[in-house]
Amino acid sequence: MHMPGHKRNHKFLMENPYELDVTEVPGLDNLHQPEGVIRELMDHISEEYQSDASFLLVNGSTCGLLAAITACCRRGDRILVARNCHKAVYNAIRLLELRPVYVYPSAKGGEMDTLGIAGIISPQDVKNVLVEYADISCVVITSPTYEGIVSPVAVIADMVHKRKIPLIVDEAHGAHFHWHEAFPDTALTEGADIVIESLHKTLPAFTQTGVLHARYGLVKEELLTWGLQTYQSSSPSYLLMAGAERCFSYLLGEGRTEMQRYVSDLEWFQQEMKGLKALRLFESPWKELSKAVIATDRTPIRGRDLADRLREVYRIEIEMSCGDYAIAMTSVADERKSFERLAAALREIDRELAEKLDRQSFGNVESTARKNSFCYDWHRPEPGLYNFEAAYYPKRRVPLAEAAEELAGEPVYPYPPGIPLLVEGERISQEMVELLERAARQQMPVHGVKDGFINILIIE
Repeated sequence: MHMPGHKRNHKFLMENPYELDVTEVPGLDNLHQPEGVIRELMDHISEEYQSDASFLLVNGSTCGLLAAITACCRRGDRILVARNCHKAVYNAIRLLELRPVYVYPSAKGGEMDTLGIAGIISPQDVKNVLVEYADISCVVITSPTYEGIVSPVAVIADMVHKRKIPLIVDEAHGAHFHWHEAFPDTALTEGADIVIESLHKTLPAFTQTGVLHARYGLVKEELLTWGLQTYQSSSPSYLLMAGAERCFSYLLGEGRTEMQRYVSDLEWFQQEMKGLKALRLFESPWKELSKAVIATDRTPIRGRDLADRLREVYRIEIEMSCGDYAIAMTSVADERKSFERLAAALREIDRELAEKLDRQSFGNVESTARKNSFCYDWHRPEPGLYNFEAAYYPKRRVPLAEAAEELAGEPVYPYPPGIPLLVEGERISQEMVELLERAARQQMPVHGVKDGFINILIIE
């Protein structure tokens, strides 16, 4: 129950992938100057999505984000960024020496705050920044998030366009949206100017494949094309492109019927999980259907414990765990038996947990595990230096416990999901130190913290 979205399902097998591993010989076209079969494929995708242009990505959504921001910003520009964006966005900021202004996911109270799940990007927060800063060059948000939270893109797009600036949406986790009405409208339909989707996350396609949809006007075609040529390999994999073509051919054919079956399976699974007593599925009006976010906050166990149990006992590998929840990723390549197997495992684990808990304590667990659980709190670090400035200062490693009030020497982020808790150059608060210590105690993979040490900047 994890990426990639083809789930190694036998129906997507290739007889001999080496036959497709070719290069730019006559008749096979060139991704960076498509005039033949690749151009035909991208034009078909563009027509289906009603974009001005759609581009195949073979370096993942990462290269799409880098190219999009490069197309919309001049070096040194100010940019409005949702703080829960992927690290690739922060890399683009550093490469172009941009000055970010952050909007944070809304704290809606209830389950989102309890579990540390990022909420929507509030249109009002976006408007406030646009009013305060007249020189914003573009806006970048993530929708949906790893947990499936979808922001009101149409409202944000309308607001941003009144300022005559483009909206870039990282829709990496929403490549399936277009293919069934049970899912939200795509960000492109909602009015975004550039939308980046990872085919491999939620559709049957190879890892590293994606697509970028563009609407021109506020975005210059030549700058976007140059960005894609710059950040993608000059020797793009024909195997990956053939996999993307297969994916779209499937979706336009039998995949339409299979999508209906998939949605029915998702609805069945949700209904089955309503009987859980200790575990529960996280629900929100802003959450889309495909992600199964399983909360453990009413129990003495954490998300990691649940993930370990599913792997070791039931041989089910899920996508990720963080604090008091775990995510099972689904796709149209999951057959009914996959959902039945996951549901059976969760019901059995739930029964065992329920037997150990006083039913009166459900919803009010104050166990040691709960109090000390890592939670992806959206602290607002005090700015010190921009990340491109911090890159040129010397660094030294210090014990994390001694890092409070210092400036971070490198980005710090749990992976997955690759969203920075700290950007290099930001001040490390005591609260952040304690948060990272909790993550270390729970053996969470946090880039930027190793063996209890963290890099800080040396500023004379």
